[in-house]
Amino acid sequence: MKYTLLAVALVAGICLAQADDGCETNAVNCNALFSSVAHAERDLEIFTNQQLEKSFDFLLLSYVFDQYKLDRPGFEKLYRTISDKAWEDTQGLIKYRSKRGLVVELNGLQNATDNVLETRTLKTMNRGVLLNTDEMGSLKLALAYEKALALESHRIHKKISHAHGEGQVYDPDVAHYLDEEIIEYQSGVIRDLTGHIHNLQSILGESTRDLGLHLFDEYLAKAQ
Repeated sequence: MKYTLLAVALVAGICLAQADDGCETNAVNCNALFSSVAHAERDLEIFTNQQLEKSFDFLLLSYVFDQYKLDRPGFEKLYRTISDKAWEDTQGLIKYRSKRGLVVELNGLQNATDNVLETRTLKTMNRGVLLNTDEMGSLKLALAYEKALALESHRIHKKISHAHGEGQVYDPDVAHYLDEEIIEYQSGVIRDLTGHIHNLQSILGESTRDLGLHLFDEYLAKAQ
């Protein structure tokens, strides 16, 4: 029995030594950081800001189709739904980062560098494009937007979910969060937007274009 207790004590001592962050000697040093989440801190900060700006961009896009000159309730509902999801993801990322002990900042993308954020759709796209788009143009823009952010979430997932030897980073909790809350949705919405584009393209080629657009808009309103 005493040998068992001694073994447990030795294991506990080794674990404490490996996880030593100064908490044992000073309570000020106690925090929620563990594993390799700090390695993805900058990436998660940028991605959170991306989701926040996406929410406002798609809200703006929804208003484009809620005007007396271009009244498309289905398109308006589609883009408002995407905007709401981006807002929910922003809140979720803030909560998750806080839970993992990271400092949460919302400062936009003005400090992002190209080597950190390779797919900066928000920085390269003039928002005037949003205000002057049509039905097909808006769907193509939305698809490009979603693909850009999907590539970014996959990049973070790859960065944090593979251990290749001593000194490499690995945080399965971050990878799991991205899988469950972000990536699964992204693959679904990319598939849906692609389908909308092909369906609308076949309608625009018909002689009854205006009627087809009206019926397609009604379909979008019911599908959301």
